[in-house]
Order: sequence, then C-alpha cells, then structure tokens
Amino acid sequence: MDSRKYMLLIDGQDKTDSVASFRFQDGMCEVVYATSPKPYRYHAEKVQLLKVQSRIDPSQFILTADGNPLSQVDEILDFGPFYRFLRTGEKALTYPKSQVELQKNCLTNQKQAGIFEYFKETAAAVSLVAEGGLNILSAQYERIQSVSDATVLSCYLDSSKKPAVRALPEAVIYPFGLNQSQKTAVENALSSQISIIQGPPGTGKTQTILNIIANAVRNGQTVAVVSNNNSATLNVAEKLEKKDLSFLTAFLGSRANKEHFLEAQTGQYPDMSAWVLEPEEKSQLDQEMTSLSKELSEMLNGKNRIAAIEQELLQLIPEQHYFGEYYSTYAQAPRDEVKGLSSQKILSLWLEYEQHAQQESKLGLLQKISILFLFNRSALKVFLQSPELVIPYLQRQFYVVRRQELTEERAQLEKKLEHYAFDEKMAELTEKSLRLFQAELSEKFHWKEPRQCFEMRDFRRKSKEFNQEYPVILSTTYSIKGTLNFEYTYDYLIVDEASQVDLATGALAFASAKNIVIVGDLQQLPNVLDSQNIQKSEEIWGRYSLTETYHFTAHSLLSSAIATWPEAPTVLLREHYRCHPKIINFCNQKFYGGKLIVMTEDHEEPDVLTMYRTTPGNHARGHLNQRQIDVIRQEVLPSLERQGYGSIGIITPYRDQVAAIQTQLGKELEVATVHKFQGREKDAIVLTSVDNVITDFVDDPRMLNVAVSRAIKSLTVITSQDPQNDRTNYGDLARYIEYNNCAVIESAVYSVFDLLYQGYAEQRRALLKKHGRVSEYDSENLAYAVIRNILQKAEFSFVDCVAHVALVNLVKDYSMLTEEETTYARNPLTHVDFLLFRRMDKSPLLAVEVDGAAFHAVGSVQANRDEKKNRIFEQCGIPLLRLRTDGSGEEERIEQALRSAVSNS
Repeated sequence: MDSRKYMLLIDGQDKTDSVASFRFQDGMCEVVYATSPKPYRYHAEKVQLLKVQSRIDPSQFILTADGNPLSQVDEILDFGPFYRFLRTGEKALTYPKSQVELQKNCLTNQKQAGIFEYFKETAAAVSLVAEGGLNILSAQYERIQSVSDATVLSCYLDSSKKPAVRALPEAVIYPFGLNQSQKTAVENALSSQISIIQGPPGTGKTQTILNIIANAVRNGQTVAVVSNNNSATLNVAEKLEKKDLSFLTAFLGSRANKEHFLEAQTGQYPDMSAWVLEPEEKSQLDQEMTSLSKELSEMLNGKNRIAAIEQELLQLIPEQHYFGEYYSTYAQAPRDEVKGLSSQKILSLWLEYEQHAQQESKLGLLQKISILFLFNRSALKVFLQSPELVIPYLQRQFYVVRRQELTEERAQLEKKLEHYAFDEKMAELTEKSLRLFQAELSEKFHWKEPRQCFEMRDFRRKSKEFNQEYPVILSTTYSIKGTLNFEYTYDYLIVDEASQVDLATGALAFASAKNIVIVGDLQQLPNVLDSQNIQKSEEIWGRYSLTETYHFTAHSLLSSAIATWPEAPTVLLREHYRCHPKIINFCNQKFYGGKLIVMTEDHEEPDVLTMYRTTPGNHARGHLNQRQIDVIRQEVLPSLERQGYGSIGIITPYRDQVAAIQTQLGKELEVATVHKFQGREKDAIVLTSVDNVITDFVDDPRMLNVAVSRAIKSLTVITSQDPQNDRTNYGDLARYIEYNNCAVIESAVYSVFDLLYQGYAEQRRALLKKHGRVSEYDSENLAYAVIRNILQKAEFSFVDCVAHVALVNLVKDYSMLTEEETTYARNPLTHVDFLLFRRMDKSPLLAVEVDGAAFHAVGSVQANRDEKKNRIFEQCGIPLLRLRTDGSGEEERIEQALRSAVSNS
C-alpha cells in the first residue's frame, strides 16, 4: 500500500506502515500484517481507509502535536481528519487535527527574516553573554530556523501586524492587593497580546506582576517571568512563597538553578485540605469578591483624590509663602473685601474685573446685574476700585480660599473613608481573592497523590507536562528561550526591568511566548554598553536598512516596544508608596511630568531635604572628593544619627569614592554606586556628587532619579558650589530643595505663581467658551499648542508653561528700571503671553510674545510698549522671544530659544 496516498486506521489507530495487505468482503476487512502471514478479520466499521487530500511543506510552519513541538519533519500529509508526519529514518507520526497546531513560520517573510538576521549578527558580535568562551545568546540564535507566527516576536518583526485583543475574563482576582492603575494594568495584560507597564520607583510593579500571574494561572495559562538579573525574579518568588504559592514556581535558567530545583523536589504537594471549597461556597465567594472589587474601585478614587489634594497642598504652601513675600512689598488692601466666593469664582472675578479695567469704562446696569448674578454684592464693590488694589488682593484670596477648600475636602473624604474602613475592605478583597485562587488550585492539582519528580532531560522531553505541573517559570531574559524545549512557547512572558534589557536579548525572549507584559521605567538606568560594543553594533546597523525602532544602541527593550506598538495598552503606575512626599515630588516634577499620585504623607517633618554645598575649590581628585567625605563625617552623619533613622545609605557615582568612604568611615556603612543601589531603599540617603564641576556621567538624569528615589524619609545632597553646577540636573535638585524649604532666594524676579496662573488659564478658557483656547487671538492659541507639543519631549519634561502672566507678579527688583518702565511693569494689566518655567522651583526660563503684524507695526503705540517690555525682561535676565503672526518656523525657534535658556540659566 502506498502510504503517501492512503492511510489505514483500525480502531482509530494508524496501521498504515505495519499492514502488508487488506481486503473488504461481506462486511468484514481481512488484514495481513507485514510481520506475519496470518490474516486478521475485523468488522468493516472498525476499519477506515483515507485518501490523501493535500501535501504540506513543513518548512513554512512551526509544528506542535499534543502540545509538544515536532521537528525534523520532511512532509505533512493531510488525510482529512488526520495529519500524518513523514520523517526520514524515523517512524511516521499520525495525530487527529484537533491535537495539531500548524503555525506559520514568519521567517519565510523576507522583511521579517532580515530584521531577525540583524539581531542574530548583533548578538554574535557584541558577545552579550559568554560562559566558558561560549556566546550563549549567539548560540541560541544559530539554533532558530523558524519562528511561529503566533509568538510575540512575529508581531515585533512585522510592526504592521496588530497585536491580538481578547475579551477580559468575567472575574479578575487581586490576591496581592490593588490600586486604580494596577487594576488597569492587570486588565490590560489579560485582554491584550501586548501590554506595557511603566513602573516608577515605589509604585508596586511587583504586586502588579503577581496579580497578573495569579489570573493567568487560574485561567489555565503558563507564565515565564524574566529579568536581566535574578534579584527581580527572586523578589517575585519570595512574595509567592509568603502566600504559600511557591509550589507553582520553578526557578530555572542556568544549569546550576536547574540542578538546585531538581535536588529540592520532595515528590509531594503542600496540604491543600484547608483550601477546598464546596461548589456553592466557591460560587458565593466569587460573587462576593467581584462585588467587593467594584465597590473598592469606586472608593479608590476617593483615596487617590486625597493623595492629589495632599500633593496640591504640598505645592500650594510654598507658592503661597512666596506670593506672601510679593504681596507684603507691593499691595495694599482694598477698601471693601470680597466674601463668600469659591477659589474658582475668585479667579473668574479676577478675569471679569481685568477685562472691565482694560476697557476703561463704567459698569452699565446690565453688567452690574450680571456680576450680581455670577458672584455677589461684595464682588460688585471691587469694580469701583483700582487694578493695583483689586488684582493682587484677588490673587491673595485665591490662595487663602483654595487652601481652605482643599483642607475641608480632604477632611470630608477622610471621614467617608474612615467610616468605610478602607484598609479592612482592601484586606478582605485580598483575602477573598487568595481564598478563591487557592480553592481553584486545590481542584487543579491532585494534591492527595504523590507529585511527579522530574529529571534534567525532562526539561526538554516533557516541556508541556513540566509546565503544567509548574505553570510559573522564573529565569533570566537571555536564557528563557532554552529553559525548556527550545521550540516550546509559554502563554505569557513578563519581562521585568525592561529598560535594562538590550534588543538582541529581548527579541530572542519574544520568540518564547504568545503574549507579553513589558514592565520597566524609561527614567531609570538602562543597559550599559562599552565603547567597543557600541562601535561593533553600529557597524552592523549601518549594513541594514531598518526602521529606528530596531536600532540596538538607540533603544532598550522597553523604549523599542513603546515605539513599535504605539497603540498597545500602556499604563503608568501612578500611586507611589515609598518616599516622603517632598522627596518623591522632585522626581515627580522633574522626570514624570507631575503624573504620580503620592500616597505617603507629609507631617511637616524637619530636615527632609538638606543641601550641603562645599566651598569653591578643586576638592575632587579624579573620582574621589575628600572634602565631601569630611562633610559626611563631621556634619551629615552626626545629624542623621541624632534623628534616629533606622537605616542610612550613602550613594555616589564612583567606585573610588565608595572605597574611600568605607576605608575612612567604616565597612559597616552601606555605601554603593547608583547602579548597585537600584532596587534598594533606606530611611535616609546621603548623595555625594564628587565632581567639582558636575560631568555628564554624574548628571545623567536616570542616575539622579534612581539615587533620589532610594530615600524613604530623608535626603541629604552634597555637591560643589561651582556656578557651572547650577546648569545641571543637580542644580535643579538644589533649586527644588531651596524652594521647598522656603529658603531666601536672591533673584530679580519672583518664582512663577504656577497654581494661580494654571487656574486663571482655565477660567479664561471657560469665559471664552472655546475648547482648547487660551486667548481670544487665534495666533496665541496656535503658539500655545506648539509650546505644549515641545514640552512633551523628554528633555523638557521638567519645564511647564503658563499663559497671560502679569509682569507685576514676575518683577521683584525695580531698581534697574526707569520710572516709566517701572510704572508700566507695576500695572497689573501688563502681561506677557506665555511664560515657560522650571517645575523644580518655578523659576522663569523663557517668555514668549505673539505679535500681530499690524497691531505691533513700527511706530505704533504697541511697538513703544514692546520696547519697554523688551528692556524689562532684559534687565530681569529672562529671555524674551517674539513671534510674528506673519512669520514661520515657530516650533524650531521656540525649541532653540528654550534649549538656550535652559543651558544659560
């Protein structure tokens, strides 16, 4: 019988290769086997003869049968309900189609194969991981002949391919607790093939990963958790162990880890008798947990609102302090005070009054009625007084009333949450989620029977069986592809600390899973390449014509994923739980655009932020600064010890400074470089910059972000007093500390009254009733849109913008101005269109004016005012950029002017 044309099945078993002949007669089938001349008779209905329908080239597909990969297949024969796999020198294999997956090999596509070859060549050249002279990464690339179209790698190599989206499971559990952004991150991971989680320091990314693992496992899926080092995955393992769930995990990767795992096998499951629930109990628990999750989600909004109020108060209090300085030296109280208005109404009244004052006309009857209707009788009286009295008074009242409103709203929410017993409800949700998960696990595992023990070869031979027994595999990013069978794919891959994973390593890991969760933080330390590897990889990049998203030296795995999948669901974990608000708010304003919600509390503790500036001089010798060590020994440590901090860490950019501090101050002190301290925390952190003039290496914003965010209760910074340091990120940190400590800041201008003017801008938009507008002039609206777009760039993340700022709220020192200029500047109706400023200390950086071509024509009244304004800003040291409405290239001009202002300020 020609086995390439026909298939003979007896009792459902493929007997094609063992049958010499067969014959149907009288409802029977007579079969003669090749091993014996004796005929065997079967009822005809037990024998099937199938004819081949098509032949399939296996090189186009990844083959999986009964969950296990098939390799070395020469030809696939399609016999309708069955596939038959022909193998040279091996017995043919037959499987029902329901047990077979034919996944398209994406490397048959020339474009995708080209990108894969780029990473393969890069891996070979840069020797990313080498043991005993073997480049493990390169060796793994060499073994890959095909990549399944169902893997994440296929989606990555073809950026036009949209990641799959699926329905969210009916019930989602949170056995490790939750907050709003973590909840969204878990839901994204369960409903999308690709999801991205940006986890700033102290926002609970490990907790989020654990909840994703729990939900995947309860849905019968397998999970691989990887990072570039074992510490991140060990953290996951330890927290699973605390919940008695470590039996789900296998910590593999290196051969040593595998050997340790095999030796630790007990052949037993944990006792799950206490986990078992009756079906009715389980159903009831499921309903209670779902209801409680919904209820808590609503209450979490209140919790987050309290944190947002605390954050606004933290910004408002120093701003009110500085406004008080301005008000005491300039303003007089008006004859009649305004009472009974909200802060928003006060801003609205300011705007109404300002527009009336600019028109220089008396109030008509209809206007008076309108004001009475919009505000109250006391508001009407201010229209009879001068702008010099009214406007600063209304501004002052905004701070007083806004602070009172926030304090009262916080008290109301706290009372509501107090009666709600939020912490107990959260603990209840966590407990019920864990209880339900445990009940489901007690059904999934045959825990009353002995547990299967595996051997080293079983990692390859019994991958599916092993992964069903241990659904959570912990490994390193570069070894996950070969941890089990090389062709094996996990349902989920979770890559932690993805900003430290290079693209060649990450792309290889992508080949091992169908779904991925990428976790990291672009504002923390990236993978570091030496100059030799950079040169090698750049030479390879030059030989390929690929899009920038695949550029090895330009991207980490995290940044490449964000660029490749711009529509993939991305969550910033916003709720921060580690640092004192004054400490983390520097990182929040400087690196995260103010998006974090700080959940820790400010109890007005003294000395949370301290700055020591050593006297000017050449104290640093190479990468060691003895003067800064002396400050630590003589001033900093005695002060911190008096305050009784439980743990103190000293962070410095250089190993030489680490060694010197340990030698002079004792080995028992916790001293390390920034890179060594990532992932750790201390009650008090001492940060010593070493450099006399801070270098680009020390000033790396990601290093500074990591260093500052290690401090829980106290941050002390020691740096040099050299004026050049003012233009660095350390200079921003110094400004932030001085501003928040309400230190005396000598300057010709005031800090920007940010909260005041942001609220003012909102009221202007409301008054004009034009969405997205900040001015009645279209030219100003266009300029504002351009400015906001520029400020989205990472290099300007610490810069913000306010519109329509009065010069009187800006100029502090009038001694350098003429009498005419002083009069002009002190008029509350004299404004600049836009003011860009540092978030750190609200110090002005750049003013922008939009000039109408006709209105600002040479010789006009407005042109004369422009000259005065130009001189005022020049004397104050604030660059002023003028944009004409008939000009061009505005975005480039603003960006260039801002960059210059930042470097020169």
